[in-house]
Amino acid sequence: MKTILPLWGAAVLATPFMPLQADAASIGVRIAARPTLPYVLQARMQRRPIFTVLPARGVQSALLPNQAAHGATIPFFRSSITSPLDGKRYKWEMVGTNPMTNQTTTTVNFVPILARVHFIDGSVLDPTQPACNDTVAVADRLFGSPLFNAVDLISNGIDVGTTQIIDGFQRANFWKYVAGTNFHVLLAPAAKPVLVDITAPTGSITQTGACSGSNHNMGEIDINAWDAIVRKLDKKYAQPNQLPIVATYNVFQTEYHAVCCVLGYHSAFARPGGTQTYAVGAYNDPGEFSQPIEDIHAWTHELGEWTDDPFVQSDNYNFTPAWGNVGQVNGCQDNLEVGDPLTGTPFLVTYNGFTYHPQELAFFSWFYRTPPTGTGGLYSFEGTFTSAQGTCTG
Repeated sequence: MKTILPLWGAAVLATPFMPLQADAASIGVRIAARPTLPYVLQARMQRRPIFTVLPARGVQSALLPNQAAHGATIPFFRSSITSPLDGKRYKWEMVGTNPMTNQTTTTVNFVPILARVHFIDGSVLDPTQPACNDTVAVADRLFGSPLFNAVDLISNGIDVGTTQIIDGFQRANFWKYVAGTNFHVLLAPAAKPVLVDITAPTGSITQTGACSGSNHNMGEIDINAWDAIVRKLDKKYAQPNQLPIVATYNVFQTEYHAVCCVLGYHSAFARPGGTQTYAVGAYNDPGEFSQPIEDIHAWTHELGEWTDDPFVQSDNYNFTPAWGNVGQVNGCQDNLEVGDPLTGTPFLVTYNGFTYHPQELAFFSWFYRTPPTGTGGLYSFEGTFTSAQGTCTG
């Protein structure tokens, strides 16, 4: 049976945004000035699109189940599994209920926070304005997309329901257990979008984007400086049991001495009253990267990873046997980050007359090398992975 979800109402998005003036100083963030280094320009020319996670800060794993039971963090479950690859037992936790044992619906409220970023060169990267060669505001495209609204989704030849993309992915991920059930992990808005004006921290720059005009530039901000701002916004506008979504237009983060570009990340931190999970990402123009990454690609990646790894390996949860040398990963890594192996692999979904480019995501079984639980006996939502990865070396 298909579940029909209410759309993000056009009336909500048509409501004029109420900008709130903020910069690093006004929200209590202290940013140290950084020198511009000679090698930075060469690093920026690489434009390598990646996604990352930031370590959880102050999260006490033992407290999380009780917090979830009392609305002091997001609803989640824990389980464990033995990988036939190495015979080890791995603990894992995800948002919602356990699809193997409890096929019910979970709805998490999200708080949309739009960051309009002002750079020292006069560029203003504004998500309330249209992206390159579009006539609809970035915010309307993002929150009016199938990430937050229902569309009929087919995974590996199987109709997984009329639902949001991330819910469709999670249903496909565990299709063996949830087919024909009311299992869902849904996102619902807790409030109208909040628009906040941010002065880019010292050391931030822009460079020419794929579209002409300074207000279509690519903005680059140090990830630690940006995250300090983001966490202040999260605490101001969201509750621990909600997901703050801090969205930008063409604004990317840099790390490791200004190497660009981090398109999105997620993390968690302890705060008074509970544990806050959050996600950060950019809606970006086509042509910014050599890979076909545009519009909601980054947000599909981050929301998928938030769903399947909400507390970023706290207390040894969500580690996996080593995998890698695929997608954005050179060498091996050992975490349940469902987007990383398929960064730059889009699929197409047309909704309300616009063709979106969400990202393909890997299934649970691919990481743990267990028999497939996903649609079609395959190992990713669109069937890019037809088998689980073997042993990763290097």
